[in-house]
Amino acid sequence: MPRATAAPALATDWSHVLALRLARQHLADRTTPEHLVDVVGEMVGLHAQVMSSAELQAAARIDGLRRDDIRDALADHRSLVKAWSFRGTLHLLTPDDLADFVVASVTRERWREEVWLRYVEMTSEQVEALIRAVGNTLTDEPITRARLADAIAGNLTDTAMGTKLRTGWGTFLGPPAQRGELAFGPPQGQNVTFVHPSKWLRRPIALAERPNAGEPIDALARMIARFLATFPGSSRDMIGRWWGAARAGLVNTALERLPVDVAEVEVDGLRTWVRTVDIPALEAAEPFRGVRLLPGFDPFTNELPRRVESILPVVHHDDVYRTAGWVTPLVLVDGRIGGTWEIAGSTKRGVVNVARWSSWRRAAPPELEAEVDRVAAFLNRRLAIETSTVD
Repeated sequence: MPRATAAPALATDWSHVLALRLARQHLADRTTPEHLVDVVGEMVGLHAQVMSSAELQAAARIDGLRRDDIRDALADHRSLVKAWSFRGTLHLLTPDDLADFVVASVTRERWREEVWLRYVEMTSEQVEALIRAVGNTLTDEPITRARLADAIAGNLTDTAMGTKLRTGWGTFLGPPAQRGELAFGPPQGQNVTFVHPSKWLRRPIALAERPNAGEPIDALARMIARFLATFPGSSRDMIGRWWGAARAGLVNTALERLPVDVAEVEVDGLRTWVRTVDIPALEAAEPFRGVRLLPGFDPFTNELPRRVESILPVVHHDDVYRTAGWVTPLVLVDGRIGGTWEIAGSTKRGVVNVARWSSWRRAAPPELEAEVDRVAAFLNRRLAIETSTVD
């Protein structure tokens, strides 16, 4: 159980913390395609609000990965699943993590809040009825959003609900997903489909099916412990941001019930948490040297501390963490964010436009070319590079 202490177990800086994170997240040394599911599990999910970004997040960590590997894991092997989860956003998860999330998410049921209910013009009883209706409708047979909306409207004899389900993206489908009653199935052309997670994954996922699943705060504590293994050096605020619930009391209670020993570590003056077993690795971590292209919404970027000059020039903070939760693709140079990138052009031939913020060491541009070649191979398209310097 963590205790705030007068003196931290270790004082270090962000270059060492990020070096350990890069190693734990398979960004320093990449792994191979047969470990795709392991990587998603170690990351405690990949952000999939934009599916192409989730694919690039996996490819950034796995040499030789094909897009079909991810699609096969989702559709054929069912070893991964796509669902609304952390912060109410879409993620790729392992079935184990989805099961844990469903239990832990009881700690952050937004639809119980009056402000949310007023926004969607529903009562808590109506939300509960919607959750039950979705769970009773979905099976292991994928159905489109339109078919689901029609079925729910008929089930509830509420045509207005059918209209709501066709719009608002995750606003109305988020609560059933959080209870484990809804996940994404394979797309049908341009249409998304939905399935019941328990039936699709052939194991109990829905909260209603697991009366002995345990306390939500304990499930959250287990997930935080796994998060700290991959994101050592996280503060209470950073853990709260990752989970999507900024209430300090919730995070504090979960930290007190962790299934592993942790210690406070001071990182450039900020008190953070590290698993006790990881302190020797943190002390021995050598600052990373190399270039990496991180796609938009990459977990490494999402979970960085904000406005820390040694990581990201503060003047460019808003170029990375933009409005509406958008997180820009980054160029990581020697463990520090050195610019942004984007792909422009046709589906067969394109250009990677790199905005460089500062001078790079001489060997960095060739390393950037190698990274672009990796992205091009994954996307199966030709990519040239155009670099500009931005003050």
